[in-house]
Amino acid sequence: MMESPIKRVAVIGGGFAGLCSVATLMEEGGFEPVCFEKTDKPGGTWCYRDEAIEGVASIMPTTIINHSKEMGALSNYPPPKECSNFMRHKELYRNVIEGAKERDLLKYIQCNTEVISVKRTADYEQTGKWMVTVKNTASGEITEDIYDGVLACVGHINRPKMPSFPGQNSYKGEIIHTHSLRGVESYRNKRVIVVGMGCSGLDAAVEISNVAEQVYLSTRSGAHVLQRVGPHGYPYDYVLLRRCIFFLFDILPSNAVSWLLESLYLDPQFNHNIYAVKPTHHIFSKDPVINDHITSKLLSGSVKQKPNIKRFTEDGVIFEGDNEVTKADAVIMATGYTWKFPFLEKGIIMEEEGKINLYKCMFPINLKHATFAVIGFVLPFGPGFPIGELQCRWAAQVLAGAC
Repeated sequence: MMESPIKRVAVIGGGFAGLCSVATLMEEGGFEPVCFEKTDKPGGTWCYRDEAIEGVASIMPTTIINHSKEMGALSNYPPPKECSNFMRHKELYRNVIEGAKERDLLKYIQCNTEVISVKRTADYEQTGKWMVTVKNTASGEITEDIYDGVLACVGHINRPKMPSFPGQNSYKGEIIHTHSLRGVESYRNKRVIVVGMGCSGLDAAVEISNVAEQVYLSTRSGAHVLQRVGPHGYPYDYVLLRRCIFFLFDILPSNAVSWLLESLYLDPQFNHNIYAVKPTHHIFSKDPVINDHITSKLLSGSVKQKPNIKRFTEDGVIFEGDNEVTKADAVIMATGYTWKFPFLEKGIIMEEEGKINLYKCMFPINLKHATFAVIGFVLPFGPGFPIGELQCRWAAQVLAGAC
């Protein structure tokens, strides 16, 4: 019997999704993965960098993961028992890299290599193959090659979305996005406004309030905030992410399940109805917000919650419902991210009403061959790593022709 030819697969991005893709391709067998990493080292989001790089995910020096190690573990690589329940970014990064070394994955990664073009080959209709063009960011050398498949593992929290408010151009203070936020020392004894009440916004508000004169947290719709510490000191996701709880979704409307969670679990910790800006939605209507310290900061006045910004002035802002200017030395936008695949040939990923049209959040529905997939483009209620692993395994089996 003739052996099946080895399939070459281009993996774009050397973060968690990229490393997991390489690992599952090697486990499946019959593949030669080539992983292109734009920066000088793998690790993606969890590789902390002192500078913000366009198109590269970013974290703060104090970032802690939002899920416990057991709930977010890979099926065949549980974290060592010595690891913290909620790992800091350095600990998580070390765990990821050690796992990659144990599996001898790093040899497949080409660092300082930026993918600048991915397009279908001339014979794509027959073969499903792709032409991938890359640039060595150190030497400037450009090369191209043909691959049997492409897995895009570039993440979805790497291109900041900056809002525009009336009068914003007249403001003389500093305006940045949390993507660029590193240390907080520069905000010592200053008045700072953080716009947005997602995870990054709360992290920024809490950290800056440790040194600032005053922090204002501006939000349009409020948020239901979960704490990492659950009942009896257990991790919150160990308590909440159980089959018996999610079974309720089969018998009750989602708003009813949300109300139960809010009334029986969240409000006894900190009643969300006493926030200055009450949540305008139920907890399952938006992605969850995790923070351990915002409630004490609100109670102490270190952080003051405010509604949305009505307009900017030269030295501050006017919030909705206010007539007076709230003076501020800096404004930090925690306003989320937008997606972009600048290397991808037009017509591959279609957009409908601001959403990308992917089958199961992975495969472009308009392509003839399932030889291109997006990995890690999900925002689940709960840990993302297990979902990312399942996506990698499914993509590997599809590329192998096994399903």
